[in-house]
Amino acid sequence: MQVSVESNSDIKRTLTIVVPQAEVDTAMNKRYDDVKRNARIDGFRPGKVPMSVIKKKFGASIKAEALAELTQSFFYKAIMDEKLNPASAPVITPNDESAEGYEFSASFEVYPEISVNPIENLEINSPVAVIADTDIDAMVEKLQSQKLVWKEVKFKIKNGSRATLSFEGSVNGTAISEEPIKDFPIEIGSGNMIPGFEKKLIGAKTGDKLSFEVTFPEDYQQKDFAGEVGKFDVEVVKVETSKEPKVDEAFIKEFGVESGNLEDFRADLTKNMTLELDRALAAKRKEVVMDALVENNEVSVPEALIDNEIEQMMVSFKKKTEQAQQTAFDLPKEVFQEQAAKRVKLGLLLSEVIKVNDIKADDEKVEKRIEEFSQTYGDPAEVINWYSSNPQERAKVESVVLEDQLVEWVLEKAKVTETSLSFEELMSPAKISE
Repeated sequence: MQVSVESNSDIKRTLTIVVPQAEVDTAMNKRYDDVKRNARIDGFRPGKVPMSVIKKKFGASIKAEALAELTQSFFYKAIMDEKLNPASAPVITPNDESAEGYEFSASFEVYPEISVNPIENLEINSPVAVIADTDIDAMVEKLQSQKLVWKEVKFKIKNGSRATLSFEGSVNGTAISEEPIKDFPIEIGSGNMIPGFEKKLIGAKTGDKLSFEVTFPEDYQQKDFAGEVGKFDVEVVKVETSKEPKVDEAFIKEFGVESGNLEDFRADLTKNMTLELDRALAAKRKEVVMDALVENNEVSVPEALIDNEIEQMMVSFKKKTEQAQQTAFDLPKEVFQEQAAKRVKLGLLLSEVIKVNDIKADDEKVEKRIEEFSQTYGDPAEVINWYSSNPQERAKVESVVLEDQLVEWVLEKAKVTETSLSFEELMSPAKISE
């Protein structure tokens, strides 16, 4: 076998492989013998068909099958001999037939050679936060708002009111629903309706009938309504105003604090908020570490790996849409391109850092993570046993723990600056994404 390697870029290779004629002849003859033994052709007994007839009738297909098998086996042998690590399936191109044998070219991407810059040079801005009394106060107020007591009034609708409506609407003569919508509650100012809809209700009172138009957003999920003007006929069935409940014994007991004591309630809130805070801090620290690794290291990412990641992201997106019982629609691949490339690059970097520094998942931490997860089920022992008897599922937990250990390892070695955040800032999705 003759092999030549051409480097088209740091991650693209083209192999030109020449299979000796003797190998081609052996493969062809073996297939001819197999066909001759089993061929059933009118006028000939099984196994007695002349080779000339076999070659005339099956020659083209036998050659194609033999060359396909030789292509696969010799390509595999070539990449092993040349110590290449393909990241994509090869594109095979048969070359002109040669008297010296069968020649073909195979073009493919390889996994990149990765050199990670010193972790000690990374500059990382890591968040820290504590829970203050004002955070507890804010949480109590939030819980009060979740337990609002609504009372029907004869007042006009204003921000903060809850209006119960019956209505029907249309866009370009097409009804927005099969049947008129009856007794539909809307909290004014919540922003849950089409922009402008809630404002049209302000000043109306029980029994009023309104007709108005609002424009659907350009990105509205139902595409035939997006950017179009909707016409609505609305009847106000009921108007209500809310009153926050007092933080008394009955209110506190609703949240599982049996003593009904305010001090115990605040202590319980502190405990739960601390757990949330710890999870948010861990997630944010992981995010800043991963971003720092990606931004400070150059990696050539194979397109095949990006395409594979895009496919997985599209499947995941469709599944989440279906689970949310939303209208299924396909987004173009370009929407996922940037994020997919970042994910693949990060995966390659993490694998290299873990390999070079021999970082392994701590068994005790894996067991602890499984135990914590098991507590969310009715029979924790059964969940723990399930993980013990399912190596593949346990490996998933090990992978998560390994990433957490990697984050801790990087934070110990990098140049870390701490930034203090409030509980509200840390828990706000907008803040976390900045």
